Amino acid sequence: MRLLKGLIFVFVALLVSPAWAADALLEAAKKEGKVVWYTTLTTEEADLMGKKFHEKYPFIEIDVWRSGSEKMLLKIEAEAQAKRHNVDVIMITGAENEILKRKGLLARYLSPHRRFFPEGFKDKDGYWTDLYINLNVVGYNTRLVQPREIPKTYEDLLAPRWKGKIGMDTKAYEWFASMLKFMGEKKGMEYMKKLGEQNIVFRTGRTLNAEMVAAGEVEIGVALYNQRIEEMKAKGASIDWVGLKPIFAELHPLSVYAYAPHPNAAKLLVDYLLSMEGQKLIASFYRIPSREDVDAIIPHMKRGIEYLVPSLDIVDRYDYYTKLYRQLLMRK
Repeated sequence: MRLLKGLIFVFVALLVSPAWAADALLEAAKKEGKVVWYTTLTTEEADLMGKKFHEKYPFIEIDVWRSGSEKMLLKIEAEAQAKRHNVDVIMITGAENEILKRKGLLARYLSPHRRFFPEGFKDKDGYWTDLYINLNVVGYNTRLVQPREIPKTYEDLLAPRWKGKIGMDTKAYEWFASMLKFMGEKKGMEYMKKLGEQNIVFRTGRTLNAEMVAAGEVEIGVALYNQRIEEMKAKGASIDWVGLKPIFAELHPLSVYAYAPHPNAAKLLVDYLLSMEGQKLIASFYRIPSREDVDAIIPHMKRGIEYLVPSLDIVDRYDYYTKLYRQLLMRK
C-alpha cells in the first residue's frame, strides 16, 4: 500500500511538473502549427520578433498583423461580433486591453515567466502580463533650451517662455487621465486649462512629436516617450529628456484571445515574448522591458526612475477624458 501511494505521488508530481507541462504545451502547439499575433509594435520590430520565434519553433508558422491600438480594438471587437475568430495573441495598450477583458474576450493564462514581473505589471486574475512600458517624460531641444531653462516641475511649463513652443500628441489620453486622478480633478482641470492656453502644437504620434522637438519646430514636447528620445540621441539628434514628477508608465499587456483558434501555440508565443530571450529582444528596440531581471539597453531609461503605473479603471470614463482632453488642451 505504501509503495502504491508512493507511485501515485510520483505520477502526480510528474503531471504537474514544469518540465512535463512545457513538453505537453510544445506537443500541442506542434499539432496546431500556426499562431496569429496582433500587435502595436512597429512592423520591423514585430517581424523580427516573429522571425526569432519561428527560428526557435520552426514547426509553427507565425502570422503578424500590426496597427495602432484604436484600430486594433475595433478590429477585434468586429471579428468577435461576427464570430470570425482569427487572432490568438493580442498585444495592445493598457486601456484597450482592459476593455477587451471586460468584454470577456481574453483568456486566463498564467505563464511560468510571470514570476519575473512585478505587481502592477500582471493582471491579478491572470488575463495578461505586460510586455514593455513607455514612460511619459518631457523632451527638449538641446540647441534651443539652455540648461537653466529646463523645466523642473509641470508648473514650469506654464511660463510665458514656452507659449507656442510646446508640442504634444493628439491622443495622450492615458497620461491626461492619470494626471487628473493624481492632481485631483478640480486642480487638474485648472492646470490643464492653463497648459492649453500655451497654444500647444498638436501632431499625431509620439515619435513624430519627438522629431518635431529635435528639428526645432517646437522646443519642448510633453508626454513623450524616453526610449524614442534616447534612440534619437544615439543617432546624433539635438534632443534630451527630463522626468517631471509624477512620471506615468503606459502598459502594453500581452494576452491570449478567449476564442483563439491556436490556443497552445498562443501560450508558447506568450512564453517566448515574456522569456529573458524575448525581453532582451524588446530591449534591443530601445523599448523598456517589463521583466525585472532584464534592463533597458540604456539602463537609466528604466533604472532608478520612480514611476507610477496608472489604474486601468480610467476606462470607466474614457470618453469623458478624451472629450476633456480636446476641450482643455486642444481647445476644441
